[in-house]
Amino acid sequence: MGEVIELRQVLHESGVPLLRVLIRDGERYTHLDLDPATADRWGDLMQVWARAAAERPGDGQEG
Repeated sequence: MGEVIELRQVLHESGVPLLRVLIRDGERYTHLDLDPATADRWGDLMQVWARAAAERPGDGQEG
């Protein structure tokens, strides 16, 4: 089975809404809880990267 990514909204016990990112890749699990400000910033950065990457040919390297 390949990588599976799930996004869920959860409510922290303090009342702050969080975006829970669950990434499953085989036996490996990664779990991130992002507050709204962090999720917004990361979203902006990912869009900038994706647009720039789409404009240039890949070099076959990750990172």
